[in-house]
Amino acid sequence: MNMDKRLKYRLKQDLSLIKNRIKYKLCRIFYVTQDKMVFFESYHGKRCGDSVKAIYEEMAEDEAFRDYTFVWAFTDPKKHRELAENPHTILVKKGSQDYFRYAAASRFWVNNVSVPDFLIPGKHQVYIETWHGTPLKRLGCDIETDSDPRQSRERMHKRYRKKGKKVTHFLSPSPYYSEKIASAFGLEHPNDNQFIECGYPRNDALFHYSEEDISQIRERLGIREEQKVILYTPTWRDTDFQAQSGFRYSASVDLKKVVEGLPENCVLLFRAHHQIGLSGIIESTSNIIDVTDVDDINDLYIISDLMITDYSSTMFDFSVLKRPMVFHMYDQEEYANNIRGFYFDLSELPGPITEDETALAQAVTQQLAHFDYSKDPKYQAFHNKFNRWEDGQAARRVIERCIAIPAHKPGLWERLIQTFKKNLNRIRIVYMIVRYNITGWFNMHGFFLNNNGRRLMDMKDCHKGERCFLIGNGPSLSPEDLHLLKDEYTFGTNMVYKIFDQTDWRPSFHCVSDSIYATKLRDELYNNVKSPLFTIEKTYHKMTKRTLDTTYVHTIASERYKVRGNIFAYCMVKATVLSLAAEFAFHMGFSEIYLLGVDCTNPHATGGHFTDNYTTKEIAQTDISRIKTRMNKENVTTEQIGEHIIDRSLFVYRLLKKYADRHGIKIYNATRGGNLEVFPRVQLEDVLATEKPGPGSHKKKK
Repeated sequence: MNMDKRLKYRLKQDLSLIKNRIKYKLCRIFYVTQDKMVFFESYHGKRCGDSVKAIYEEMAEDEAFRDYTFVWAFTDPKKHRELAENPHTILVKKGSQDYFRYAAASRFWVNNVSVPDFLIPGKHQVYIETWHGTPLKRLGCDIETDSDPRQSRERMHKRYRKKGKKVTHFLSPSPYYSEKIASAFGLEHPNDNQFIECGYPRNDALFHYSEEDISQIRERLGIREEQKVILYTPTWRDTDFQAQSGFRYSASVDLKKVVEGLPENCVLLFRAHHQIGLSGIIESTSNIIDVTDVDDINDLYIISDLMITDYSSTMFDFSVLKRPMVFHMYDQEEYANNIRGFYFDLSELPGPITEDETALAQAVTQQLAHFDYSKDPKYQAFHNKFNRWEDGQAARRVIERCIAIPAHKPGLWERLIQTFKKNLNRIRIVYMIVRYNITGWFNMHGFFLNNNGRRLMDMKDCHKGERCFLIGNGPSLSPEDLHLLKDEYTFGTNMVYKIFDQTDWRPSFHCVSDSIYATKLRDELYNNVKSPLFTIEKTYHKMTKRTLDTTYVHTIASERYKVRGNIFAYCMVKATVLSLAAEFAFHMGFSEIYLLGVDCTNPHATGGHFTDNYTTKEIAQTDISRIKTRMNKENVTTEQIGEHIIDRSLFVYRLLKKYADRHGIKIYNATRGGNLEVFPRVQLEDVLATEKPGPGSHKKKK
C-alpha cells in the first residue's frame, strides 16, 4: 500500500473512531457500571474461543457467579446461539447499539486482541487482556520495521502505548511473557498487579482431556483411528494485506507435496491465523483438512501427534503437551529483517527448522518415528522457560484474583441514574398494565384480534360447568392413575411427557411457563407434546421450535401475585406452573378442578418428582441458582431451598382458592399424599365414580 492509500486508510479509521467514541461516551453517561456484568469478546468477535472462553466457562460453572450477567459480542451472534441457552448469557452483535450499551455497563471486560480504540474503561471498570499468544515475533512498540501497509511504525507504536494504558490486568504464563508484552505495549513501569502470574486459561484444557474426547473429535473431523495427525498452523504476514479484502493467505507452501512425502497413514490439518479468515482458505482433500473454522484450537492440539508451524505462538501452547514440532520457515531471512524480527534466537526452538517441502516432509517423518521428550534437553528447557506457570488452574486464578472483587461505590451521578431508571421502570409497569387492560378489553369484545387472541376467544367458556384435572409432576404421580383419566379433560405440565412410555394417557392441554425449560428442552417439548400448548409471552418467544397450536398470555414481572381471572389482558404466573394451568381452566369455564400429583414437596430433593431423571442436572442447577438469587443468600441448603419453594407455592394456592370460592369454582386435591392441605381432599376413584358435571357429552376433545 503506497503513502496515499495508507493516508486514506488512516482517515477512514480516524473517522470511524470519532463516530464510535461519541456513541460510547453517551452510553457511559446513561448506563451505570453493573458490578455483576462481564463483557466477553475474542478475536474481534469472530470466534468463541481462546482464554476468553475458558474464563467464561469457569465462571458459568461457579456458584459464586450465579447472579452475574455474561455478555458475548460477535460479528454474527446467530452462529453462537448455544451460548444463549445459559439464562445468564446475552449475545450482542459487534458494533450494534447493544454492543456499546453493554460495554459501557459491564464492570469487567475480557478480551484477547485488545478492545477497539474507541472503548476506554471507566474509573470502576476492570479490563482483563488475555492476549492470544506468547510472542516469538516482535509486537507493537518492539517492531523496528515499517512493514505494516495499514499504518506507519510511529502510529502503530502510539496505538500500542494507548492500548497498554487501558489494561487493568494482563494474564501471564511465564516471566518471559510478562517482560515482552510489557515492552510491546510500552509499559516501562507496569503496576505491581498489572501482570497476573497465572498461566494461560486457554491451556487449562490441555491438562484435563480424556481418550474419549480425542475419539469424539477425530470422529467429528472424519479422521480414522489408525491415522497420524499433523497440525499445520502458519501465522500471517504483515505484507499480505489488501485494501479491500484485508489479510489473505499466501499459499507459499505446497501442502500436497508435503503430504506426498509423509507416511501413508498421515492426515494434515490446516489451521489459518484468525487474521486470515475462518473457512475456505485451502481446498481440502482426503489427506488435507481445512480446520480453520474450528472454534477451539485445543480440540486440534489434543488430537495431533505433531505440529508444524512457523512463527506462530501456537508453538508455546502445543509445547504444554510435550509433543514433537517442526518449524517450517521458508522466508526466515525476509521475516527477520523486513517484516517483524524475533525476540529470541531461533536456535532455542525445540525442533528442526526447514525451508522447503521435501525437507519438511523428511523432518516430520523423522520426528514421528524418534521423538522422545524425556531425552530432549532443548525441548525441556523451552517448556520450562515459556510455560513456567501452566498447571491447568489458570482460569480459576483469574476469577479469584481479577473478577471476585468488592462492588464499587456508586458516585452521585450513578445514584441519580439508578433512581431515574427505577422510576422509569415503575412507569413502564404502569404503562404495561394500562396497555394490556385496554387491548385486553378490545380483544375480549372481539376487536383487533391476532391469531393468538382468536385462540383465546375460542377458548372462553368452551367447557363451562365441566370438570378437569391439573396434573402436577410430584412423586405420587403414577401411570395407573393417569390411565383412569383417559376420557377426562386434563392439563399436563412441564416434563410430564417423561411418563408417556408407561401409559396411553395423553393430556388434553399442556402448560409450560418457565423459559429455562422452553429454551433447554425445546426439542423434547416439540417432539413429545402434541396437545395444545399454553405458555407466557416471554417463554413463547424463546421457543424457537413450537407448534401452531401454541397460545400465550401476557405477564408482568412482579413478586406480588394476584389471580386476575382475565387472560385477555394479562395474568400473574408465580411459584408453580399450575398457576398458569388454573388461569386457563378458569378462562375455559371449568367449574370443578381436581389436582393430581401435586405433592407440594421439594423438587430438588431426592424423589422430588415421579421419576429420578425428570430434569437434567444443568437445568436443576440453573433453577437452584435462580432461587438462591431470589433468596439473596450465599449459603443455602437443599432443605432451605425446598422450604422456600413450598412457602411460595402455598401462598399461590391459597390465593387460587380464594378466587375460586368467590366465583363458585370448586377446587379439590386428589393427590395421593403430599403436603398440600389448602384444598379439600378427595379420592380419585370416588371422583371418577360420580357423574360428570356440565351439559352434554364431556368426552375428551380429539
